[in-house]
Amino acid sequence: MKSSSHTITALVVIYLSLIFIPVAYADPVAIQYFHQKGCHDCEITDPVIDKIEVQYNDSIVITRIETNTADGFNQWNKYGFLEVPAIVINNETKIPKEEITEEKLKTLIDEYLVEEENITEYTTEEVTRKEQEIEYINTNLNLPFAYSLGLFAGFSPCLMAILGFLLSFTAGTSNSAKSGMVRATVFGLGLVGSYLILGLCLLSFRKSIPDLESFSFVTGVIVILIGLNLLGVLKSPV
Repeated sequence: MKSSSHTITALVVIYLSLIFIPVAYADPVAIQYFHQKGCHDCEITDPVIDKIEVQYNDSIVITRIETNTADGFNQWNKYGFLEVPAIVINNETKIPKEEITEEKLKTLIDEYLVEEENITEYTTEEVTRKEQEIEYINTNLNLPFAYSLGLFAGFSPCLMAILGFLLSFTAGTSNSAKSGMVRATVFGLGLVGSYLILGLCLLSFRKSIPDLESFSFVTGVIVILIGLNLLGVLKSPV
């Protein structure tokens, strides 16, 4: 029972790790705009920043930081600026006051957006390739391979104990060795037949569902609850 609990716990952890694997999307370009009230140069650059924000919409995120506050001053001073206004793009590209122009901002933002797009395309292609590999592996799980896995699964301790009991029972209640072997063979064929019918039912059920995402989620929750019940964390009312 302890080994079964550990196995189920490991499966639950693997399932959760697969669920919460992050999917890569293109992140917006982060822009920090340092300015302060009463600054003449800031009054000139404010309309430029507003125009850039409208043009790029959700592709950029502009954070306006007042340098006349303690936190704003510390952030501005961290980048080594001497005057305001000043701009930092993605925490790495610093633009001092004398270099702030609409053309330069657009050029730098476009470069970052192209870089993010390339990274996203590469990540998407990598995910697609892995999905194709998984699909390729699944298509190679043919009947002989499946029967081989079933043969190994048949050597489980629980099943061997049941088979041993049935063999001893049939041997003790049979009038001859032939009769005992017939009963054992019938039991084996019945067991294989029931597994085969169950497998065909599961296969038909799989083909009838266009999307397994919700089904996998529900199945995962059920497995987690069963594992917690076996570990004694949750108590089943039944």
